[in-house]
Amino acid sequence: MAPRSEQAAAGGAGDAPVPLESVGLDAELCELLRRDGIRELYPPQAAAIPKVLAGESVLLACPTASGKSLVAYLALLRATRAGRTGLYLVPLRALAHEKAEELEKFAELGLKVGISIGDFDLRAGQLERLDVLVATSEKADGLLRRGSPWLDRLGVVVADEVHLMRDHDRGPTLEVSLTRLRRAYPQLQVVALSATVGNSEEVAAWLGAAHVASDYRPVPLKLGVYRQGRITFTDLSSRELGPPDEPVPRLVRTAIEEGGQALVFVNSRRASEQLARALALTVGRRLSADDRALAHATAEKLGELAEEETEGTRRLAALLPHGVAYHNASLTNPERRLVEHGFRSRALKALVATPTLAAGINLPARRVVVRDTTRYDDRLGRQAPIPVTEVRQMLGRAGRPRFDPYGEAVLVARSPDEEDLFLETYLDAAPEAIESRLASEPALRMHLLALVASHAVRTERELREFFAATFYGRTLPLPDLHRKLGQVRAFLERNGLLERGDELRASRFGELTSELYLDPMSAIVLKEALARAPIGVAPFSLLAAVCATPDLPALFLRRGEEPEFLARFTDEAGELLVHPEEPPLELDLDGFLATLKTATVLESWLAETPIVELTERYGIGAGDLRTKVEDAEWLLFAAGRLAGTFQRRLARPLDDLALRMRYGVQEELLDLVRLRGIGRVRARLLQRAGLPDREALRQAPPSRIAGALRSSRLAEMVVAQLSRPSRSASPPEPSPATPPARAARRVASRLDDFAERTEP
Repeated sequence: MAPRSEQAAAGGAGDAPVPLESVGLDAELCELLRRDGIRELYPPQAAAIPKVLAGESVLLACPTASGKSLVAYLALLRATRAGRTGLYLVPLRALAHEKAEELEKFAELGLKVGISIGDFDLRAGQLERLDVLVATSEKADGLLRRGSPWLDRLGVVVADEVHLMRDHDRGPTLEVSLTRLRRAYPQLQVVALSATVGNSEEVAAWLGAAHVASDYRPVPLKLGVYRQGRITFTDLSSRELGPPDEPVPRLVRTAIEEGGQALVFVNSRRASEQLARALALTVGRRLSADDRALAHATAEKLGELAEEETEGTRRLAALLPHGVAYHNASLTNPERRLVEHGFRSRALKALVATPTLAAGINLPARRVVVRDTTRYDDRLGRQAPIPVTEVRQMLGRAGRPRFDPYGEAVLVARSPDEEDLFLETYLDAAPEAIESRLASEPALRMHLLALVASHAVRTERELREFFAATFYGRTLPLPDLHRKLGQVRAFLERNGLLERGDELRASRFGELTSELYLDPMSAIVLKEALARAPIGVAPFSLLAAVCATPDLPALFLRRGEEPEFLARFTDEAGELLVHPEEPPLELDLDGFLATLKTATVLESWLAETPIVELTERYGIGAGDLRTKVEDAEWLLFAAGRLAGTFQRRLARPLDDLALRMRYGVQEELLDLVRLRGIGRVRARLLQRAGLPDREALRQAPPSRIAGALRSSRLAEMVVAQLSRPSRSASPPEPSPATPPARAARRVASRLDDFAERTEP
């Protein structure tokens, strides 16, 4: 029987919340929710929760802040009470932290929650003790590839922000993971949470889920367009905002004067930083004494984030005391978390962000201002309109439950024509439909190989049946699907990742590529580069090879940088292991020079160039640098594992280079940076003080260590660790018969935060 579609209350007199007890929640759970401030249920919650408690699959499509997460949490709790486990899929690492923290409130009911994102993974024993795992789709895909026994008890999977299946980067892995889970566990309950999209019923039908849709919001939202001092709302009302100030400062100032916060979206990192600086005086003048104290306290925490200063800490240090900040991918993860906490706790009154902040992170404000509705699209090579669904996600951040009596979401128009366009395109138009992105060749080749390598499919028929069960297979003509699968299979066979023959079987090269979570194209490039590498190959040649792979997006060349990297190419051409316009990548010269820039930045990182100097010289943010470092470490490690099979003499040099990449040090500091609290800056201080390794530290009096580190507390931390055995300087050689243990911890971080790393 087809899943039912149900429209929950969407406005008017029927919007009244209902008592907790009315949906069958037990007294203990009701009491816990009341202590958390939840005393009644919103209409979409009341429509979805009885279905979830009955074990039905549900797709809940409704606006931000309408209580979707609680429905998911109750599904997870129901499964664990029945002796099953639950998997909570999120698109971003930051959202994973938020969801894991919220789920901890159920710990008193016996719920054991863990998290698996980026470089943080759980050993099999730790995983077995968990009831709920919060993970990115990439981590879930890794569990499926490795055949984790924990999944055998799986009772429910939650797909948060499922509309992001339409995202080019995150979407394919989410779609494949959901398909694999549903096929492997036919009784699995699926709870999908979505913003309002044009075809949520179609997605629900694909998932075999009841469709519950609603336009309900607990905090009334007024949508409008600002132009020349006036906001014109879609309900035909309007309001004048008193002068002075330009549009955005005026919108921010009046929101703060009315007791709220303002969240402003712009289309680039540079714009977010510039606008935040421009708002500092406007916001700072309107802080009360208490507000100012909170803002200064947040600024003081900034200095405790890391031992090495970044451009982000410098810029934020000038903004936070004024109650304003920016949020973009140039910031490191700790810096972003500080900003998010400061805004959530109301220590910051205004935040300027790029659109990626809208993807699920809970940071609502009294007034949301969308200044820019276009951004640079590198696929098109030009500015392009931001999709309606994404703009609606930004606008939906307006209105904070329990704090704001209403929310205002405003687009900024510069002309009457633009005002009409915004009303018609973004405020009155229906949101776009979810479309599968699995048709892209990089996604197909990666997931097809993984399915074969993990024995999920063994024949051409099973392969076609699997992809026919995806959303892609449901919505696209099957002949087109079969043609694309045939092309990708031929590519994998031609390059030695799949064995030729009627039966689908991965070669050892293909198995290793899948275990390492590599794009097959990256694996081919690395294997060929290793075959060319001479004895004593230069570190830069290895760095340039990993930077040429699709798994490490190159940094953009700025205007005027071409001569510098063209000269480097000329100097290094004889030693490079990858060259421009060479198969299989066939990068043009400009693209290849960008990979050399990326390799040069990483070389400077290994040479211990200060982060501020490095980021200023090459025009990147500390967050970009951290992302490139993490990707390069993983790819160097992966290259080392490939070398262990095909070029053993290179395995140790690659492992050593990967270890140096993790810490950003020259080889002489590796023993010191493994101490907790000691990064590359403090390690160099110890080395210069005549304490070059742990053995020297063991022989030194604590006062000498404290003097070198300029901190008695740090010295005590170091001394406490010195009695522990030292770890090996290199990752252990993996058993050829099993996935490398280190790979299991590292390899699934590649796409976890892809959107942040690629924003303009």
